[in-house]
Amino acid sequence: MEPWTVRVAMWSARHRWPVFGLWFAATIGIFVVSLSMGGINTSDVDSDPSGPQLEAQEAYDLFGAGEPVAPSERLVIVLNGGSGAVADPAFQAAVGDLVASLRAAKVNVDGTDTPTFDDLQDPYATPTEAGLVSADGTTVQVVGNIPGERERVQRLLEPIPDIVAAAKTAQRGYLLTGAENYLAPYAAAKAALPAATVHVVSSTFINRDINELINHDLDSSLRVTVPLTFLILLLAFGAIVASLIPLVLAATSLLAAFGIIGLYSQLVGAVSPNATQLIVLIGLAVAVDYSLFMVTRFRTERRHGRSVPAAIEVASSTAGRAVFFSGAAVMISLAGLFTLGITLFTSMAVGTIGVVAVSVIGSLTFLPATMAIFGDRLNLGRPASWIPWLMTRLPGAGLQPRGRAALDWLDRRAQRPEGSGLWARLVTRVMGRPMAMIAASVALLLALAFPILHLRIGVTDITGFPTSIDGVAGIRLLNEKWPQGTDLRLDVVVTHPDRPNVRAAIDELKVRALEIHGLSGPPVERLSAQGDAALISFVMGGGPNDEANRAIIREVRGELRPELFGGLSDVRMLVAGQAAGALDVTQIYVDGTPRIFAFVLGLSFLLMLVAFHSIVIPIKAIVLNLLSTGAAFGVMVLVFHDGWLAGPLGITPGGVIESWVPIFIFTILFGLSVDYHLFILTRIKEARDRGLDSRAAVARGVSVTSGTITSAASIMVVVFAAFVSLKFVFIQQLGLGLAVAVFIDATIVRSVLLPASMQLLGDWNWWLPRFLGWLPHITIEGEGLELAEPEG
Repeated sequence: MEPWTVRVAMWSARHRWPVFGLWFAATIGIFVVSLSMGGINTSDVDSDPSGPQLEAQEAYDLFGAGEPVAPSERLVIVLNGGSGAVADPAFQAAVGDLVASLRAAKVNVDGTDTPTFDDLQDPYATPTEAGLVSADGTTVQVVGNIPGERERVQRLLEPIPDIVAAAKTAQRGYLLTGAENYLAPYAAAKAALPAATVHVVSSTFINRDINELINHDLDSSLRVTVPLTFLILLLAFGAIVASLIPLVLAATSLLAAFGIIGLYSQLVGAVSPNATQLIVLIGLAVAVDYSLFMVTRFRTERRHGRSVPAAIEVASSTAGRAVFFSGAAVMISLAGLFTLGITLFTSMAVGTIGVVAVSVIGSLTFLPATMAIFGDRLNLGRPASWIPWLMTRLPGAGLQPRGRAALDWLDRRAQRPEGSGLWARLVTRVMGRPMAMIAASVALLLALAFPILHLRIGVTDITGFPTSIDGVAGIRLLNEKWPQGTDLRLDVVVTHPDRPNVRAAIDELKVRALEIHGLSGPPVERLSAQGDAALISFVMGGGPNDEANRAIIREVRGELRPELFGGLSDVRMLVAGQAAGALDVTQIYVDGTPRIFAFVLGLSFLLMLVAFHSIVIPIKAIVLNLLSTGAAFGVMVLVFHDGWLAGPLGITPGGVIESWVPIFIFTILFGLSVDYHLFILTRIKEARDRGLDSRAAVARGVSVTSGTITSAASIMVVVFAAFVSLKFVFIQQLGLGLAVAVFIDATIVRSVLLPASMQLLGDWNWWLPRFLGWLPHITIEGEGLELAEPEG
């Protein structure tokens, strides 16, 4: 009996046209259905990804327990008029007109004209203590409250952009300009009049702008990555038709994955705004890779003389089975993200697992059907045939001798036999000196990984987004004019403050806390509406990710809490604030890392153990993957912390690595690394099962797959590197880390460490303890390939 994956592939090949049509109907259909249900419902960018798991959030929930809090959204319009603007009558009048327009804003909601704001604060009519005027006299805030749930707030905000746009033109001698260019007609006035800057800070507008920017940046990156991917495929296949098929599978897989995440967002809950980026990041890479493996093996078998059905059978029995197992490994790795129990992280895992699953299904159905339809017509569109024809028809164009030589080289490269070329020669040299090669490679990877010792992870706030988003520019202006150090606080919530012993402990806390370097006062205390909890606030310096502030929080929680409140029955003391929240979020990922590592490494070990019936191969695969992962993390630290090549890459160094990025890189990279590992080992075991000794089998397996893996890795590096150009810090970190890791994995690990270690171990590579002899015999490569006879 052939493996079920081969039976599925052969059934698809026999029913080629129905399968071909059903694939497009299914993938596009899922996408259309999701659009009809409302598309992808994304969560707010500032929503808490961890929910009640955070002590900092629990503290505020405890303080607010019993207080009826009506849903609403806060909107801030920040206006900077330059030196002395606050005291300028013209600036005051311009702000007054803006406030009047905002107060008059109304929207018809359910048949009733409803004011946009139920509260609006004029900086010139509000007491100085409200802090709506900056200390340097340059900037003011207009603060409003929009009542209602999210959908109602969106309706009520509809007139605000037009009101602000009108205010950004000339008003009472002041020209108000913002991030958008509304002022082309007013260029002359701008030169003569004092200029002011106005930004609108609203979570609704920020989320809208972020989603628009994500879509725009995705479109821009795809305009680069898709042509480059096509060129790499053209270099690998030497034919247009064969090069287009992987892109078709990738496009349809992405549509289906967008549909899956859209349905999930509508039926289960809102998903992370980054979900679509990650789907494209992973989906484009794996779909093209899987197609590359399958089509390459099919064309190789055709060159060996097998019939089209026999070539499809061999391709599905070898590359197809490897795709299935490697896809399973990727999905297992990504499934480790579920163990964190974080809603937004779960949504990212659902999207990426979805696109990998669809790509695997397409490799076992759509690709065999397509190969059966096209057959040898996959080789149509060789550059050596159509480029000269095109050049003769372009006026004034002609093919130069060097161009003809390049086309001939490309044609020969596409037709050259397996196991030849640069990589084959490199493998031979590596296996000739395995110990030296292993020592040099491990030393290099450890040197690259060394900077990981000063890795700093944290939480990137809203200012991690680009300032082309108007609300982000506004928040940065607020932070500049109202320095963060004055509103970064450590908040302590204590229950039962009316009890004398608790009151004494609170008074002692106020004294002891101010003795900690980095906290200042005077502490501000206020009671909850029910009087059952007190909130005591201390001022902190620095930023929420500073290690000094984390040390303060640990000291308050670990020392002051047990000393002052540990002996008080039924009393809770919780520590909150921005720094505490950032520490709590980071700690979730730190605590979850061992669990994810155990899950991913354990299941991947079992998968390879069963697939290869060897205990050495999975252990070695894990060690090699950890080496490449560590090197990638080290390079990230060098770039994002130390600033190496940050300028040319368009990266702003000095910040923290987003707390979830290392875990995500590990899960994705481990799955993709196992992908290459399985593909190579499949060919090695196939050669060994056909009678070659261990050394010859390794040389054969690595050399015949080197070209395909080089092409596949090149595509992945291009896709991942393109994400470094996106102006989202955490996406830049993810893209750079994955690009570096895949490059290292496909060069140093797969071309040097893997063959050298297998050469050194020899037959021990396939050692399995006797007590594991009961394991089921599930092979990656199909059985009885010799039965598929070549033509003639």
